[in-house]
Amino acid sequence: MIDHSQYDNIEIPQELSSVVEDAITCGLGTQPRRRHPWRSLACIPAAMAACLVLLLNLSPTFADGACSLPVVGDVCRIFVFREYHSQDEIKYIDAVIPQIENTGKSELEQRVNLYIQQLIQNCLDESEARAKEYYDAFVATGGDPADFHPIGITVDYEVKYLTAQYVSLHICHYETAIAAYQTDYYYTLDLESEKMLTLKDWFGNDYKQIVADSIRRTIATWSPEEQRELWTDINLEDLITEQRSFYLNEDGQAVVVFDKYELACGAAGRPEFVITQE
Repeated sequence: MIDHSQYDNIEIPQELSSVVEDAITCGLGTQPRRRHPWRSLACIPAAMAACLVLLLNLSPTFADGACSLPVVGDVCRIFVFREYHSQDEIKYIDAVIPQIENTGKSELEQRVNLYIQQLIQNCLDESEARAKEYYDAFVATGGDPADFHPIGITVDYEVKYLTAQYVSLHICHYETAIAAYQTDYYYTLDLESEKMLTLKDWFGNDYKQIVADSIRRTIATWSPEEQRELWTDINLEDLITEQRSFYLNEDGQAVVVFDKYELACGAAGRPEFVITQE
């Protein structure tokens, strides 16, 4: 299970925004990637609002144009993508940094954006340190520096769910070396309460039982071959904590995610379960 406590306890200094910005640009420059708007005002007729949301989410060209309009642009809640690329003899980096804006809650935006920036910067720092270790070990064991294959470091994101109240975000940190290394972070933000949601927030005090029972019902539908990939000594309730990764899918359902090797053997990948209540 991913432990987010080290990030949750980060004390963010006032100057972090400029420091992170300087670190990630580092002479490479930044540019917007694309925009994902939210939806129109509730006072707009429902049919027109639905059409507008569909166009805003499916057409980046339409979205860019819409956000420049005085009315639609003022009500769009968007993520601004920033990306940068870097390469040397040790590593190459492709990183995308999401940013939330236009929520009408500047303090929330600043807190979330700095949190995400710090998380991504930590991921990059760790990957760069590992790349240096790989390189040093390669050279120390007689390898020709010219023959070293740079380590690939990728950070990207996906918006899983967007409504006027909730945004569910997936950040993926991927590293290619002798073996692939991947870490996934999922965050669901409640814009009304201005907080990151946990499974307990979503399902209530009985969240452990609700989630575990739903997972068991799903596993019962699997084939015998799939079930054999699961570890036999796992207690699901022990794995379901408030910090357990989850996101909201396009239908607004909570989806719980397990890391590779956490619930099953490597062949099972990263199992995901849509949580339903009977």
